[in-house]
Amino acid sequence: MKKILVFNGISQKVIDYLEGAHFEVVINSQDTDEDFTQYGKDLYGIIVMMHKIDEKIIQKLPNLKIIARFGVGYDNVNLDDATKYGVTVTNAPGANAVSVAETAVMHMLMAGRLFYQYHQKMIGQADNDFLAQYRGQEITSKTVGIIGFGNIGQTIAQLLSGFNVNILAYARRDRDVPNGRMASLDEIYQQADFIVLALPATANTVGMVNQDAFDQMKSNTVLVNIARGSVIDEPALIEALKAHKIAGAGLDVTVQEPLPADSELLQLPNVFVTPHIAANSKEAHENVGLYAAEEIVRLLTGKEVRSQVN
Repeated sequence: MKKILVFNGISQKVIDYLEGAHFEVVINSQDTDEDFTQYGKDLYGIIVMMHKIDEKIIQKLPNLKIIARFGVGYDNVNLDDATKYGVTVTNAPGANAVSVAETAVMHMLMAGRLFYQYHQKMIGQADNDFLAQYRGQEITSKTVGIIGFGNIGQTIAQLLSGFNVNILAYARRDRDVPNGRMASLDEIYQQADFIVLALPATANTVGMVNQDAFDQMKSNTVLVNIARGSVIDEPALIEALKAHKIAGAGLDVTVQEPLPADSELLQLPNVFVTPHIAANSKEAHENVGLYAAEEIVRLLTGKEVRSQVN
């Protein structure tokens, strides 16, 4: 029976679905290359979380046909290597959009209104000088820039409709923006009170939010990143936060994950950080897993996949 590798903690519904389609499901932590390569010629499909997959792994799996990324981003899978060996790579666009979008709005509130800092004050760990000097700002009636206007970006805009905001959206192609319009990056940097990053990490986007971008932003701007840490030039962000070029940042993703305990980002009073958990709702976990499993079954039964990325 053909084996499909999934990771510890995946929804039982995913396992049941794959077994119901007559595949053998194997489960491990996916911490090391050996966790993948040990199955050799018996492995036909993988649902992968964050482990890096490249030629070192793929070449040892001669019958591997599909790598289904558990999520939207796929920067941990080397697409060129997968294509070289005839392996299809898919992602799960939209399956976690609500969970990630809700996290973005939460970060806007936490970083914008300084809620986390006031929590720290209650337990005696706040920067009282900072709180005495700065006040949070409301989202209502503000201009919100959303960089990356796919499923997640559009869901963020939908959730923000109740705040009566003006949306400036940036994407590779024009889209309908019900409560705003498409805009250039410079327009967003210069006009937005809140900027939300919801775009993939690619060769063109890594480091795109750099010193030049921060120099254009308003002093009250709150930057939220629920995309990938690498799209921000992190040293430039830290400098902008220290110099109060921008008001604050809400980060679910960082360049280094997990973030070291001594990171400057954890010491600054105008930053709210969560450990890459935007998609970690029970609903999203199940939706993404089932989407990935469906892609595997489709390909291995001769049907066309919906979300191939290579």
